[in-house]
Amino acid sequence: MAKIAILYECLGRSKGGIEAWVYHASEELLNQGHQITLIKAEADTPQDSAPQGVDIITLKTNKKIPVINFYFDIINRVNQLKSILPQYDLVWARSYIMAYAASKVLGKDKVIYINAAPYSLYGRVSFKDKLKNVKRLFNYLPAVVSEVLMKIAYVLEKKAIVGCKNVFLSKARMDETLTFFKINKAKLSFNVIAAGVNTNRFFPNKLPVSQECLKIISVGRLQKDKNIQCVLKAIKKLKDNGIPVELTIAGVGSYENQLINLTEELDIKDCVFFVGRQDNVEEWYRLNNVFVLPSLYEGFGSVYIEAMASGLPCIAISNKSGEYSVAADEIIDPNINGYLMTEDNPDELYFYLRKLYDNPELILELSRNAREKTINEFSWKNTVEKLLILN
Repeated sequence: MAKIAILYECLGRSKGGIEAWVYHASEELLNQGHQITLIKAEADTPQDSAPQGVDIITLKTNKKIPVINFYFDIINRVNQLKSILPQYDLVWARSYIMAYAASKVLGKDKVIYINAAPYSLYGRVSFKDKLKNVKRLFNYLPAVVSEVLMKIAYVLEKKAIVGCKNVFLSKARMDETLTFFKINKAKLSFNVIAAGVNTNRFFPNKLPVSQECLKIISVGRLQKDKNIQCVLKAIKKLKDNGIPVELTIAGVGSYENQLINLTEELDIKDCVFFVGRQDNVEEWYRLNNVFVLPSLYEGFGSVYIEAMASGLPCIAISNKSGEYSVAADEIIDPNINGYLMTEDNPDELYFYLRKLYDNPELILELSRNAREKTINEFSWKNTVEKLLILN
């Protein structure tokens, strides 16, 4: 059995996809008898940071003005990791900063960098767009600092990719990342290994959910690119056509107020419920019939396989047009365990939801298929074993 270190900035299974990945991967590794340590940078340690039996190390960080802090933080992590990482048989990193620092300590191809999506591509807002909202002269400085930091991030992220063995959660993100950084795939080590799902935690409701009302759930950070606004518009159309419907939205984020305002504008407050972040999200899945998240961007989309394991047909947007940065095509099989929208269109989403409401037996069929696919293709056992053989 191996001593394995997994590095990421923060922990907490309920925080989001990457944090949940770290939690469940370490849980499976622990079950297989490995010794696991999670190494993080943030001081916050939530109750759901790690399974019992997993060690946690928190790196010390310096707080300075942004550019200086970014530079010294990298050096600081490298220096601290020098005394920590050599004792481990395997080192996995889930962020480019951790991957870069670890590769500087251990050397080329000694670290597995598990990459969901290129931060430098999706974490940036163009300098021109920032300046549109600048009202006063002194506000230009933060915009300039942010742009400088993003350019530094681009350089470090590319060095992390070149210096590590790379694993991507989807082929779509791998191709996108290599294109963005202008990296020749043939010269480096690249693999696609999807995230897993705990099918013992996420499982279907043993009792049939009432079909008198179509119960829909969306789970994720409430950001504009998650496109919950499209769901709300489809709910409006269902309601206007006399379809009894309820939408549960689980998550928090910067776009929450705009979504709440939109429910008021559409007059659907009586059938839309914002329940915030839920540690027991698996129980919320089981209370619903369908999972919908027409996200315009997803590094992978662990919520889809969670919902599918819970017996929910899933509806997402396809990336076949090349317009959307999503990996739903690698998860959902249209007409078998869910549906893929061809575009960001509430009317198309309404069509699929109405079809499910009118055909309760179809929901049951898609539900069985969804559960079966997660068991066969998205188990954590398979994910972890594929990662272990890379070393």
